[in-house]
Amino acid sequence: MKKSTLYTISAFVSGAAVMAIEMSATRLLAPYFGNSLYVWTNVIGLIMMALAAGYYCGGRLADQKPKASIYFSLIFLTGAWALVIPFVSGPFFAIITRSFSNLAEVVRIGSFVAVAFLFVFPLFLLGMIVPFTVKMVLVHVEEAGTVSGKISMISTLGSLVGTFLPAFVLIPVLGTTKTFVCIGIVLMLLAAFGLRKWIFVIIALASVGFLWLVPPVFAHDSIIYAKDSPYGFVFVTEDEEGVRRLHVNNPIGTQSLYDPASPLAPEPYYYSYFGVLPAMVETPQTVLILGHGGGSFTRIFNAYYPELSVTGVEIDPTMTEAAELTMGLLDATVEIVYADARTYLLNTEKNYDLILVDTYQTSSIPAHLATHEFFELVHSRLNEGGLVALNASSASGDFLNSLVKSVDIHFDQMAAYAVPNSTNSMILGSDDLNFDFLRAVPEMLSEKAAAVTEGLYEFSFSDEVEVFTDEKATRVEILSDAMHMQVLQGF
Repeated sequence: MKKSTLYTISAFVSGAAVMAIEMSATRLLAPYFGNSLYVWTNVIGLIMMALAAGYYCGGRLADQKPKASIYFSLIFLTGAWALVIPFVSGPFFAIITRSFSNLAEVVRIGSFVAVAFLFVFPLFLLGMIVPFTVKMVLVHVEEAGTVSGKISMISTLGSLVGTFLPAFVLIPVLGTTKTFVCIGIVLMLLAAFGLRKWIFVIIALASVGFLWLVPPVFAHDSIIYAKDSPYGFVFVTEDEEGVRRLHVNNPIGTQSLYDPASPLAPEPYYYSYFGVLPAMVETPQTVLILGHGGGSFTRIFNAYYPELSVTGVEIDPTMTEAAELTMGLLDATVEIVYADARTYLLNTEKNYDLILVDTYQTSSIPAHLATHEFFELVHSRLNEGGLVALNASSASGDFLNSLVKSVDIHFDQMAAYAVPNSTNSMILGSDDLNFDFLRAVPEMLSEKAAAVTEGLYEFSFSDEVEVFTDEKATRVEILSDAMHMQVLQGF
């Protein structure tokens, strides 16, 4: 193989490693710091800074010492660093999270420190590869522009592969931590081939064994199921009472809860309060759950309203798999559709008597599922006399006001209920109901029904309250993150 060809391959692989590490980094950080706008900003910002410094230093080093041994040593060192990341990240992140006075500082500052210490150095080294490659393959100065453009193109094509391969193949099939190991192995094997020394080849081949030794993204004795999916790290925990909780990325938010002894969730979980909603509809027959998760709502409806036809829309099949294996979902009566909630509403021709919207992932709601255009679509899929209920992970503040106003403009009647001892609110919308129960509530739900009836209140808006729109969907994330920071500052 010509040396120029090997350098070209190295530029491609290094470019792929840049994006593969960046894509995987957010998944590694999520269990400890979440995946908010702050975390993404720290990852992207620090990595761009590392690459910029690498481009500059790589060019200087290449001019001073244009040696193949240095070039491939940089790649080998990067691979070794990537190989070690999943082994040290868990203990290191745990130390960081315990070093701050509240969770808001953990998210903002802790994630910055984590990225700076674990990911800046390998991305700095990878940034050095492009200018170093240009120097190594350049023969005639008059071709500098052509060579530089070619290497940049090849590196960018590698980055394109490094973007899609982890998301569609490596992380869903192998998991996040094994993806880092694979990145390290490929870089070390490439470097060993270029260095042409057996010791490096042996080390690179021996590193394959780390695929069987690498720990999961997040480990705890209470975890009984764990799996990476394209949408997050899904895991189920079980406490001493046998109650199981479904989580995505981190244990801060519970996506679904399963108590083998009862379909009703204990306080302060909101699921049981939503169980009284079919009693508000005169003759409910069909229920649509947007954000089915592990099926907490489905189990309640199956138990107390067996006549209801339940459809659940869930974007992540891994959530359903986890619930079927550990949370009793195999025994439930429900039709599950795997789709984005908005995409499903756009394409279905069905209407429903009751629509529940619970599309939070961890503690954030996807922006396109919180705009007035989305709620207009929800309204169009509601039968006459029907009811829409939305779970909002907020009890007050600008985010909740804007969210409710975005719903309010599409319904004649609106009401809200603050779930006791939690930060959740239940938002109700209808064109035909006054929210008085129209038929008997199952006896096991009578206490919840009384609490909801007494606690319902109407919202009043000032002209200053903004409506979430598709055009300015980032406002959903900004206000949501601001709300979460206020909550986390209390912990």
